[in-house]
Amino acid sequence: MVDLSKFIDNSLKSEFEARPYDVTKDRSRLVGRLEAARAQFTTNGAVRGPKLYTVKNGVVEFKVGVKGVDLTINKATVNYIPESQFEAFLTALIDAVNAGEFDIVFTASAAAPAATSAAPRAKRNVSEASRLNIRVGGFRRGGKTDAEIRKQLADEGVEKAAIDAALAYKRPGK
Repeated sequence: MVDLSKFIDNSLKSEFEARPYDVTKDRSRLVGRLEAARAQFTTNGAVRGPKLYTVKNGVVEFKVGVKGVDLTINKATVNYIPESQFEAFLTALIDAVNAGEFDIVFTASAAAPAATSAAPRAKRNVSEASRLNIRVGGFRRGGKTDAEIRKQLADEGVEKAAIDAALAYKRPGK
């Protein structure tokens, strides 16, 4: 009987189901937020929406986040711009985003796992004995006898005591 388990890696399911990442969506989303900020600024707050800036004493404090990560501009996540230059700053920032200068932030946040219920469960720290018990259970469900299982595990270099313990293990309640 051929052991096909050495070819199978079911942990690849999430990679198989992953959608290719399209940076243009994140770029346009950020550009939309920056254009809204520019409209808010030029109309003295008449345009509704979340504010990305605060004006005080002729200086604008500016901070924007991308998927929970603060955008770093000029080595800082919070930047201060003279009020008279803020509109030009936003225009230049929009051009920079459209040119792909912040794509690294988008791809990094896309690679980070989302904290949603749809996110794959974290792998548990499972002992070697538990892993061996799981393998033995799989072999049994696959129709292998204890003698066949013992031979295969011994051929793989598993210690005799560990094989004996795994073959003797029965799940509680079974």
